[in-house]
Amino acid sequence: MPGNAYLDPEALARIGSMELVAREVVEGFVSGRHRSPYHGFSVEYADHRSYAPGDELRALDWKLLARTDKYFIKLFEEETNLRGYILLDCSRSMSFKSGTLDKLGYGSYLAAALAYLMIRQNDSVGLAVFDREIRRYIPPRSTPVHFRRILDHLNDQPVGEDTNVGAILHELADRIKRRGLIILISDLIDDVDGIVSGLQHFRHRHHEVIVFHVMDDAELTFPFDRISRFKDMEGVARVVANPNTLRQRYLARIREFTERLRGECFERNISYNLACTKQPYAEFLAAFLDKRSRMG
Repeated sequence: MPGNAYLDPEALARIGSMELVAREVVEGFVSGRHRSPYHGFSVEYADHRSYAPGDELRALDWKLLARTDKYFIKLFEEETNLRGYILLDCSRSMSFKSGTLDKLGYGSYLAAALAYLMIRQNDSVGLAVFDREIRRYIPPRSTPVHFRRILDHLNDQPVGEDTNVGAILHELADRIKRRGLIILISDLIDDVDGIVSGLQHFRHRHHEVIVFHVMDDAELTFPFDRISRFKDMEGVARVVANPNTLRQRYLARIREFTERLRGECFERNISYNLACTKQPYAEFLAAFLDKRSRMG
């Protein structure tokens, strides 16, 4: 695969003027567009404390002094850069495709575009590629050279095995100490309870979480109409069946699966986004970013 396989200039031009802004407090020190819990000098302040000898006079709240005749220091809430972590599922089921692009390829394009976007806006981004274990982990950086490193890793994907999404999420939540933005890209074909538990672990540690649930169009619509052999993408089971006798039951299960994930994410204030590989990834991502910007 060429070194720039996931560097799509046309798609990047489409989202190049857009921003991915954290909607919750993140940790950082560099001036930027995201709210930080660290105190510094800025337009907005978070709280007060009593004046102590040695405090800078410019931090005094003069209006409060005039009203109360007491000295208080403003504690400011500075704006800062973001640390993003892209978690990309490379398990065996991600290789499924009914069109020209499999789910892993689609997810890799999303990962590359998101990394480009964050680095362009001077934020740091890291990458973790996983199946039943973490195959690659790149800590967040914010340089063009780092973006090239991410592309190189996306271009050189390991051969995926079965997955264990929940366990991986727990492992990464323990590893990532500094709160930031977690972006999970996966088909989530695994135990839903385990996935939800792992996502909750990140929320417990005060990370903001975005889930891109990547599914193939055939998985969502079940277009098969001839007797076929169906294979478990993450196991050895095979069955020959008439699709017409399975369609309604299958589609009901898929709706139940996606709606449960959506509901569990909603309850935890996690952004859930179902991505179908039939929709061009740049179109999907542009719509997501536009909606996110309008939500504030």
